[in-house]
Amino acid sequence: MKNLPPDFWLAAIGWAYLLTNACRVLTYVPQIVVVWRCRDGAQSISLTTWGSWSVSHLTALLYGTLVVADAFLVAVSLINLAGCGVVTWIAYRRRRAHAQMQPVPEAMRRPRTDSA
Repeated sequence: MKNLPPDFWLAAIGWAYLLTNACRVLTYVPQIVVVWRCRDGAQSISLTTWGSWSVSHLTALLYGTLVVADAFLVAVSLINLAGCGVVTWIAYRRRRAHAQMQPVPEAMRRPRTDSA
């Protein structure tokens, strides 16, 4: 293995990157389904975590586009941005919808000013 050319290792790393990210794309699907079906406002989903992953993929997309001009990196980053972005967006929408359905606690209600 020591005598293998550097191009071999670069190709092996490239293929490993492709395979791991292809598998990763498949892992977004069950998470999207779970958060879509969620009835408790997606409380078990961390918007901070998924949002930061989305920002990370956005910066990778910009890096791949503007700095290294690598179409492969751009494609992988775009797919990962889409997956993270969808999970983040659905969780955010579920959280807002759930919050709107919750009754306002008595202590937080404004006193009525009308005489009705």
